[in-house]
Amino acid sequence: MKSTTHRFLAAGFIFALGSLNVFGQEYFSTIATPSDLQQVMPSSVETPYQTNPAERVDISTPGLPPETSGADKYNMALGPVHFGVAAGVGFEYNDNINLAPSGHKISDFAFRPSLTIDSTYQFSELNTLRFSLGASYAKYLRHSEFDTRGILLSPNSILAFTVHVSNVAITFKDRFSYQEDPFELPQASGMATYRRFENSVGIQIDWAVNEMFKLTGGYDHYNLWTFDRAYDSLQRSVDTFYIKPSYAVTSSLSVGVNASVSLVNFTEAIQNNGTNYMVGPFVDYAITQNTHLYAEAGYQGFDFDNNGLVFDSSNSKSWYARVDLANRLSENFSQRLSFTKAAEVGYGTNFYDLYHLEYAADWKITENLTLDPSLFYEHYKASAPVHQTGESADRYGISLGLRYILTPSITLGLDYRYIFKDSNLPNLDYRQNLVLLSAYYNF
Repeated sequence: MKSTTHRFLAAGFIFALGSLNVFGQEYFSTIATPSDLQQVMPSSVETPYQTNPAERVDISTPGLPPETSGADKYNMALGPVHFGVAAGVGFEYNDNINLAPSGHKISDFAFRPSLTIDSTYQFSELNTLRFSLGASYAKYLRHSEFDTRGILLSPNSILAFTVHVSNVAITFKDRFSYQEDPFELPQASGMATYRRFENSVGIQIDWAVNEMFKLTGGYDHYNLWTFDRAYDSLQRSVDTFYIKPSYAVTSSLSVGVNASVSLVNFTEAIQNNGTNYMVGPFVDYAITQNTHLYAEAGYQGFDFDNNGLVFDSSNSKSWYARVDLANRLSENFSQRLSFTKAAEVGYGTNFYDLYHLEYAADWKITENLTLDPSLFYEHYKASAPVHQTGESADRYGISLGLRYILTPSITLGLDYRYIFKDSNLPNLDYRQNLVLLSAYYNF
């Protein structure tokens, strides 16, 4: 139940801890970024104002600095095709696989092999094809019922093709993943697996009208398919149309407006279909050479059709926000502070309002040793039928990652993650400790 003690404990850690850097190890639900840092919690693929994880990840160089990019990150080539390949193995201990309250927890050790591939094929200076894939498997030592069914496909996986026509860039993309860890679903409690396949296919057009004005727009079709009857009600498609004009006030400051509409349709007649509207201004500002700010806020309306069986007639008329502040304090230390607030599709309810605050850091202690700590806090409140109490909960997360480059090809890792959920409803609280030993080999 609610505990103010844990709130103060979490606040006390914020200056000391930051982001977990495990690259291809997607079961930690961590996203690596090529240009700044990373975040413990993945962004929703259903809200276009957030950058999709599959577009931001760099999985080809585990253990190397985030700024590694371009041809240097690829360690193999077949003619014009450049690609990076890394194989890994992890040994994990999880003291609460089923996210259950004390007395009902299931603990076990798991063996996790993985393979990551990141490749590009440049047809010409203006046309590029990119393919990235992260695959892994989990084998539990005592509870085989939790073994991976098939192969896990990382949220990093993407197939994208970009064509330039004059000053217009057209990108066709397909992002896909198969995951089983319920950590990504804030409302999850008392469940060990949430098996789902997600696919998002779309087109984005970036038009540089002139040196100062840029117009971005596109369409995405997202599908979520689940593989357990308990979660059939969550299967859905989302069609999103978005437009984002921006104006460069100076070389370091851009302003603009982001607007989108998303049509949510559930496969089963249980959850209510809905329409999501978002519109608001944004600022993209390079404050200094080493400090960058992106801030966006606006109106979000989420209207539902009441055509399902959840008997929740609530609609959301509120605000959304996203703030990212990234700073490179020195060559060896970078940090990032981020905040998001939005209404998300609910689980057994129409929606829930989610607030997420996170601090992340990347500290290169020596030439071969990197420490990646992180901390996040999130609060959500779910809608509910009239005269019923919706869930209100807080989640706190702490993670520490050590990465040691033994040789140019071999990277060793030690990771720890702690999560605490504090709910206003009985039997939904949980604590989880997870430790991972890993080794990666870059071919």
